[in-house]
Amino acid sequence: MTLRINGKRLNETLQSTCTTWGALSNSTGMRRLALSQEDREVRDWLVAECKALGCEVKIDQMGNIFATRAGTSKTRKPIAMGSHLDTQPAGGRYDGILGVQAALEVLRTLNDHNIQTECSITLIDWTNEEGARFPGAMMCSGVWSTESATGLQACWDIKDLDGISMKQALEETGYLGPTPADYRENGLEAYFELHIEQGPILEASDMKVGVVTSVQGMKWFRVKVSGVEGHSGTTPMQGRSDALVTASRLITAVNDTARSTGLGVATVGVISNDTQSQATIPSGVEFIIDVRCSTDSMVEELSTAIFKKFEDIVASEANKTSYEVIRTWGLPESIFHKDCIEAVRSSAISEVGTSKIMEMKSGAGHDAAWTSKVVKSSMIFVPSKDGISHNPAEYTSPEDCSLGAQVLLGAVLRYDEGIKDGSIP
Repeated sequence: MTLRINGKRLNETLQSTCTTWGALSNSTGMRRLALSQEDREVRDWLVAECKALGCEVKIDQMGNIFATRAGTSKTRKPIAMGSHLDTQPAGGRYDGILGVQAALEVLRTLNDHNIQTECSITLIDWTNEEGARFPGAMMCSGVWSTESATGLQACWDIKDLDGISMKQALEETGYLGPTPADYRENGLEAYFELHIEQGPILEASDMKVGVVTSVQGMKWFRVKVSGVEGHSGTTPMQGRSDALVTASRLITAVNDTARSTGLGVATVGVISNDTQSQATIPSGVEFIIDVRCSTDSMVEELSTAIFKKFEDIVASEANKTSYEVIRTWGLPESIFHKDCIEAVRSSAISEVGTSKIMEMKSGAGHDAAWTSKVVKSSMIFVPSKDGISHNPAEYTSPEDCSLGAQVLLGAVLRYDEGIKDGSIP
C-alpha cells in the first residue's frame, strides 16, 4: 500500500501555526518578517517538533535550520526538503510556509509508519527568503550555496529599516548557529521544495501539479536620480531640474520597454524621495528595478534596452537631471536536475495521472534556485487561487496542499530508493 500523508494534520498544523505566529488582524494574511519575534517563536516551535520526532537539529551561521531524521547509510548525505517560514509585510499563509509544513508532515508520516530510509531525510527552514526585512531575496540559501555574490559577512552587515543588522537579529533571536553556512561542510544528497505556484497557469489549465524544471534569471538594480532642489513656488517651470519628474519618466520606460520587447518582465516596486517636502522640488529619488527573463542572456538584453531608453529620456530633457545605476542583486537562471525532476514527475503521475501534470519554469525565485547550483534539486508546484501571492488573499485549497505534500513524500522516497538500488549514482 502506498504510504499516505495525513492531510488533515498538515492543514490543521499550517493554519494553527499561522494563526498563532504572525497573523494579520481581520484577515488570513501574515506578517512574519525574518528573525522577528513571530519568526523566532515559530522557529522555536518547529525545532521542538522536529526534536520530538527524534531529529538531530543544526543551526548554521545564517540561522538556517537543518532537522535530520537518520537513515541507515553511513556514507550518503541527507536528502533534503524545505522552504521558508518568513513572509512579506502583508503576505499570505502558503508562500514558503507550505513547503516547510509539508516537509514536517513527511517526517511525521515516516515516523508514524516506522519507515527506515537509506539516506537521512532533512527538513530545512531557510532564513530570510523573502528579503522583506533584510534586502536580498533567498539570502541565506545563497550564502549556503557559496554561489551568491553577497557572502556571509556582507549579509551579516545588512541592516533593516530600524538599523538592526542581520547578525544582531540572529544573535537576539538565538539563531546565530555554529554550523558553517556552506554546502561543502554541511552538504546534501538532493533537495526538493514544494511551493504554491504564485501564478495562474495551473488553475487556468485545470492542472493539479507543476513539475518545475528551472527558475528564470533575474537581476535587481538601484537607480539614483539627481536633480536640483528648489522652492516650489518661486522656481519657474522652464528652469527646473526635478528628480521626481525624471524618475517618473524612467519608471514608465521600465514598464514600456518590457512590454515592447517581449523579453520578460520588469517591475519597480520601491521608490524613495530624499526631499519629501510638498513645498520643495525633489533633488534626489531612488527606485529599484526587478528584471526577470527566461534566460540570463534575455535578462541582459532587456536590462540594456531599459538603460538605453533612460539615456534617451535624460538627453531629451536636457535640464541637469542625471541618474546612476547600481546592480544590487542577481540570480542566474537555474536548471534543475533530471534525477530530481524524474522523481517528482513519477510521484505526481502516481497521484493524478499524466493528464493533470505540467512541466513548468518558475517565474519567482526560490531557495531551490541556489541549491541547484551545488546539489541536485527540483520543485513541486500546486495551484494558487487566481494566481494571487504576496498578498493576504493568497490561497491554496487543503486538498491541493495535501496533494503537494503527498507528491513531495513520493519524490523523496523514490529518490532514496534510487540511491539504494544504484539507479541514481
